[in-house]
Amino acid sequence: MPEQVMQALLDLLAEMPDYRVGQALAIAAARRTGYSDPFHVEDEALFKALQQMTTEARDRKRARPASEDSLEAYLTAKHEGSMSEWLQGLSRWGHRPLALAAFAVAEPCLGIWEHGVPEDGDWQFTFARASSPRDALTALRRWLGDSQTPLAPHVEALRKLIRSAELTEDEAGGGADLIRKRQRCVAAGRAIVLALEASVWTPEQATRDIPDEAERQAVMAAGPFLETLGAARAFLSSVPGSTEENVREHVRRVLLAQ
Repeated sequence: MPEQVMQALLDLLAEMPDYRVGQALAIAAARRTGYSDPFHVEDEALFKALQQMTTEARDRKRARPASEDSLEAYLTAKHEGSMSEWLQGLSRWGHRPLALAAFAVAEPCLGIWEHGVPEDGDWQFTFARASSPRDALTALRRWLGDSQTPLAPHVEALRKLIRSAELTEDEAGGGADLIRKRQRCVAAGRAIVLALEASVWTPEQATRDIPDEAERQAVMAAGPFLETLGAARAFLSSVPGSTEENVREHVRRVLLAQ
């Protein structure tokens, strides 16, 4: 099966998980020829039929009113509590929404890390030009589409870079304004590494050293909430003028696009 047809089929199955592969291909073939035999349909025609079916499935989902207990309803409802409470509420839907939330606030921090202290040549050379933050976010974007993408190697490299930057931020001198800019850059890097940590989080690793069963269950239920909250707080420290509502806006945008 050609690659573009295979990808179109996977896109459709992601939207219509109740379909079996043969069923999806048969319906797509019938749309083009009137017969449910995909082997007698040109690849381009089959590709277009699968794409159209995917578009229709997405349109139907958008047209349906959100269930009161759905993630979509939670994201769009007005929330009077704190950012921390709101992010913790995402744990009801498992690991992925929290990982996406951490990514949502980490992504805009890359620009701060790379361009936050342009007048400090040493900082730019040593930290801002380092490839690990951009490489880590690139890998994380891929992971969000394909969970087999390796993230662990990026985590340790980025941790080392951020630790080094933390030691340098106020020791390099240059006055209070320059120090504040370096601190914002460090916070930006911290948001990125915490987003990776939220994504590689596993219940086994998180509860490995917890003997109490009740505490283990609580940690597993919370998922990578602490990592996501840490990324959100780092975003607030990094991006000038940002607010808790900005955090919600970034998170809503990313999660509702999924």
